[in-house]
Amino acid sequence: MSITTYLIVFGSGLIAGMLILFITHKVSSGDSFHLVGGIGRLFSMVVGIVRRTSEVEDTQEVHAAEVLLSVDPREQKLYESAQAIRNMLLILAANIQRTNKAALESSVVLGDVKSAIDTMDLPTDLREAHSLLMKEIDRVISSNTELKNELSKSQTVLSEQQQQIEDLRTAVRIDGLTQIANRAYFDEKLNEMISLRKRYSDPFSLMIIDIDNFKAVNDTYGHPAGDRILKGVSLKLKASLRGSDFLARFGGDEFIIILIKTDVIAATEVAWKLSEEVRASRFLLDNSSLFLTLSIGVAEARADDTDESLLKRADAALYRTKLGGRNGVSADGV
Repeated sequence: MSITTYLIVFGSGLIAGMLILFITHKVSSGDSFHLVGGIGRLFSMVVGIVRRTSEVEDTQEVHAAEVLLSVDPREQKLYESAQAIRNMLLILAANIQRTNKAALESSVVLGDVKSAIDTMDLPTDLREAHSLLMKEIDRVISSNTELKNELSKSQTVLSEQQQQIEDLRTAVRIDGLTQIANRAYFDEKLNEMISLRKRYSDPFSLMIIDIDNFKAVNDTYGHPAGDRILKGVSLKLKASLRGSDFLARFGGDEFIIILIKTDVIAATEVAWKLSEEVRASRFLLDNSSLFLTLSIGVAEARADDTDESLLKRADAALYRTKLGGRNGVSADGV
């Protein structure tokens, strides 16, 4: 092998080694891990604030007797914050994985270069340069190993935080009083079902349920008793539905159900079953027994429906039930 070839090999190896060293130094300088730590601390602060906010809101009594026409803005803000932090953590985790892969690949390449150079019969005047280059390669490989260990620790932290944010996203989609899905979660689910309906043409129906004369319960027995009634009715509805059906508190004393793969005829039968289940139940309030009835409106999703148009038709069916004296079921188009 000529001296020119030796110089090219050593020059290329030296440049590669110094370039990788520079990149590794930048990555492992601590800035990326400071970023992880900063985001972790920010995440912990936000989780703490959200949890404290949720605890305060859970202790407040919910007394609205009218339908909520929009999502509680505080609830929506909590959900959006959780979603934003989740996306940020996912991006950071992806970058850590790429950095880890780059560190591994550079160590492999440098190891190969080192092995190749070690097999060469070098002239005496290049032995010193060879020794320096070997030490530099060893140092870079060692730095890569330390970097990979730090990345592994960061990935563990991020995995834990991602799990916490998933738990938080679930928590902010649950109604604090009844422990079923809230309005924000329902809106998300309904949009998903509308999209699936347009793509696959699978039927589904919507059911809006109103507890008859609920205001009188609050006025007579007090709001804490009314809250107990809401919990009891939600448990009764949930126990009577399939696991695939989606039950949510729509607002105040109204509940809403998405019946998967169910046309309006079958949904109407389910509605009458729920109505009879609640009507036959006795709700205990201290020393008093209370009997309740439900007014229900049903509508099947159409191919051209939006979430707004489907809700409007189900609500119109509910209104007809109330006009007819309550304690019954009306279905759109039936």
